[in-house]
Amino acid sequence: MPIPVLLPPTIRDEGRDRLLRRSEHNARARAHAAKVAGYNESERIKARDEFRREKVLSRRNFLDALRDREERWVYKTQDSPFYEDLWAEDDRIFHLNISRNKEMQIKNKLAQLRQQEAYDAIKRRATAEHDELELLRNERRFYVQGQKHLKAMKDVNKTNARAAKVIEERNKREFERQQTALDRAMSDPCLN
Repeated sequence: MPIPVLLPPTIRDEGRDRLLRRSEHNARARAHAAKVAGYNESERIKARDEFRREKVLSRRNFLDALRDREERWVYKTQDSPFYEDLWAEDDRIFHLNISRNKEMQIKNKLAQLRQQEAYDAIKRRATAEHDELELLRNERRFYVQGQKHLKAMKDVNKTNARAAKVIEERNKREFERQQTALDRAMSDPCLN
């Protein structure tokens, strides 16, 4: 289908023919390119849909295989001691031990408080009984101190008596010496 082209009258017929052929060739090339692009687009869409279908199928097969594998291993390991969650079991035992330790500490503390109360009660009773003994001890201490004081007073009196005797003897000797000196002085003939 030739495309009518409006050309200026100055162009020769030969150039016009060449231009018309080129236009027709370009139109056929564009039509061919559009046909090829449409074919390529349909092929691309088919490939994309096929890829998506394969991807979905592959994903489904993978999940089925994973489920089958998991079921096989669950069946194989159902008698295993590792079938249970060891971490959860250990965590449960750990928390159980913590609570037991707390209870034990509370019991020990209460037992210690009871023991301390019993010890304090015994000590109070013992000190209450000792009050009588303490009174007797205080009386004896007072008596002993009084005896010591009396003995000290006797010793002081003895010492004072001895000192008084010594002073008296000294005074007596001094008096006798003065008396003898006086007698000598009176007996001297020069003095008469």
